[in-house]
Amino acid sequence: MPKTVQSSVNAVIAAAYEMPLVQAALSRLERELPNNLIYHAKGHTEDVLHEALRYGVMDNLSPRELELLAIAAAFHDTGFVKSPVANEAIGAELARQAMAHDGGFSEAEIQLVEQMILDTTLVELPNGPQQIPSTALSRYLLDADLSNLGRDDFFDKGELQRRELGIEEAHFRKRSLQLLSAHRWFTNAALSMRQKKKDENLALMRSMISPSPESAQLSFDRVGFLAKLPLMLNASLDTRKVIKAALNELKTRLSAEAATIFLFDHEENTLCFWAMHGADDEQLERTKIPSNKGCVGWVVERQEPLLVNDVSTDSRFFGEVDEISGFNTRNLICAPLTVRMADRLGAVEVLNKLPGTFTAEDLDFLSQFACQVALAIENSKLYESVKQHSRQLEILDRRKTEVMNLIAHEFQEPVTLLGAAAQVLDGSGSHDQATLSRMREDLHRAVARLEGIMREIKDLSIATSGNFTIHRAPVPVLRLVEGTMRSFQKGAAARKIDFTQAITTDASHVDGDEALLSLALSHLIANALHYTASGGHIHVKVFQNAGLIHFEVRDSGVGIPPEQQALIFEKFYRVDDNTLPSAARGAGLGLGLPTVQAIIKAHGSACKVESSPGKGSTFSFALPKPTAP
Repeated sequence: MPKTVQSSVNAVIAAAYEMPLVQAALSRLERELPNNLIYHAKGHTEDVLHEALRYGVMDNLSPRELELLAIAAAFHDTGFVKSPVANEAIGAELARQAMAHDGGFSEAEIQLVEQMILDTTLVELPNGPQQIPSTALSRYLLDADLSNLGRDDFFDKGELQRRELGIEEAHFRKRSLQLLSAHRWFTNAALSMRQKKKDENLALMRSMISPSPESAQLSFDRVGFLAKLPLMLNASLDTRKVIKAALNELKTRLSAEAATIFLFDHEENTLCFWAMHGADDEQLERTKIPSNKGCVGWVVERQEPLLVNDVSTDSRFFGEVDEISGFNTRNLICAPLTVRMADRLGAVEVLNKLPGTFTAEDLDFLSQFACQVALAIENSKLYESVKQHSRQLEILDRRKTEVMNLIAHEFQEPVTLLGAAAQVLDGSGSHDQATLSRMREDLHRAVARLEGIMREIKDLSIATSGNFTIHRAPVPVLRLVEGTMRSFQKGAAARKIDFTQAITTDASHVDGDEALLSLALSHLIANALHYTASGGHIHVKVFQNAGLIHFEVRDSGVGIPPEQQALIFEKFYRVDDNTLPSAARGAGLGLGLPTVQAIIKAHGSACKVESSPGKGSTFSFALPKPTAP
């Protein structure tokens, strides 16, 4: 690089460090980044900042463009201070907040910086992971972010990243080779400075990876199937339906008995059978297993494909699934479903080669299939998320004023009763004994109602911030359930509600905090009582399945409309209970279910609901069994 250009680069970098927004971002990284981030540390961000500005100066970007590029570079990894998952979106939001607070940037400039940061996401494509620029300035940030691919420190930086991710060396080398092979520079500056060394790094990486003796080119039939797969996956908005059809095609081409897709539930920390073909679909569909169990758990955790040709000799195999379905697994191949390298979407697994055993070509074919299916599933989830979010915003917008009216209504009755009782205590007027007795009952009822409201408001701290500590221990399930139900039995009997429980013998203990789980179960039962008319039934069920203890509270109440089911765990939200008899209607601030969700999420799981209007509701959650000493 000519001295004059280097001098300009140094001046621009020095000016960037003087920018308050850049200083704030770097300071936050230094203070708040987790210690285990040895690659995505502050030094990486400074490296990206320097490289981005260097390329920008070489390509004659304007001063304002260089300023926006510096902000994007400084904020592009700030999302890691909160979460390694979707860190790009978090970083983009932090940049937006900082720029809006600064006040010196237009909305268009803020959006441009946001998009630059979002573009740093690595997207899994059939030929390997890639970043995709959507703006002209993004090209400079992306080239800077992966600048080490074309530098002498490529292998040193790679080792830091491998240790940070906890990936085995052989698999990381393969991933690095895929990244190098698929990568291309987007700017003339990076191309001229980094391409030669990148070619050298690529050649050296290829020499370090010994080809498998079984490896072979995919057959013409399989290549043709992969070429047609995108059309198949986009043939319908019913993603599960077309993926089941694709699984059938996959199973046929691999000459296998069964193929299954598992989706990873980040809230529950479980793997759920989402789509399958060949096994007992009805028996297994929607069955959940702990995310750290089985060969599929191993694949999802490490984001590495797996071939096991004798499951009886592999300690990773999770046999409880076969016990549930009656299927007999002999061998398998499994590949991760990945769209972005840091995200775990799930896995696709193929079972029992007919005849013989699976090969490395089979595994390669499955991995390429998984890549395209992952994109289809992710696109479907994004589409549904946007639709659901739009519906929720409409409903919540209507609820804004209702919340204040709700709180005022909750206090109205007890305050009125207290006022009337105060007049009696003043001695104004003459009151017979019956009136005084009624006033006494009203006073007790008012105080009890206010105490109930205060308990709900106290629960708000849990529902809002999860401000509590989990004291984990083996919890006896029978004691937990019967102890919690005892306080509701009188109220249920008064309304002639059939109030029952069933606990299977293999669900003896659960790992958790007994006091908090009792509180969560109390809120679920209270919710069921509130929305179940007299003469109905409420059933509490606990059972063990695939290594998890499942809790269910089922009622025969009014049910919940589909469009409201995603809102019931929101603070202050209540399903309209006008369909209930007046005797069954009750007060409530709408904090019970949010409190339940906060408690269950703190235990590493999530509360779910299944409901239909007029047919009742089932609230459920699953927790692990206690770890054997």
